[in-house]
Amino acid sequence: MIFLSLLFGSIIWQEEFINNTLFVHQFNEYTVNIQLHNGCLYLKGNPEAEGFSCAWFYLDRDMQFTEEDILEIYIRVIGVNTRLKYFYKKKNSSVYWGKEIIVQPHPDWQKIKLPLNEAEPFYSSNFPFALTPGKTPALYFFIDNFASGNYETEIDYISIIKSDTPGEEQ
Repeated sequence: MIFLSLLFGSIIWQEEFINNTLFVHQFNEYTVNIQLHNGCLYLKGNPEAEGFSCAWFYLDRDMQFTEEDILEIYIRVIGVNTRLKYFYKKKNSSVYWGKEIIVQPHPDWQKIKLPLNEAEPFYSSNFPFALTPGKTPALYFFIDNFASGNYETEIDYISIIKSDTPGEEQ
């Protein structure tokens, strides 16, 4: 007898980088060159010469996420390791919840899934609140180098997926 677990999901937010310069202008940077190229967001930096390389954005929509939601990113890391870090507002929570992962360089595109149920509370009186004074964004997302060296990362899309796991079927 074979048991299968099915995962159904619906995208509740997605950003594809096809001719969407408005969203690219929402990205903030610290010594990172941010470009839109062939439908992808291209991030490039030289941390050895310029210091820490980081790009970040926030999703300022009236959205509330649950632990069942998944942050998904389709990414290609060309240079040194890339750190992905997010903070999100959980319903009925006064603090942001966050997690970070390290993505190693690989010549192929990688689909990275970050289940929000793996996030931990992030207690701070200043960060990330100080980044957007007077606003309480639903999500902050950071992309940066984790090691010195050539920093190059491409992103095809970023999504937040609402998922349901209906159980097992035979």
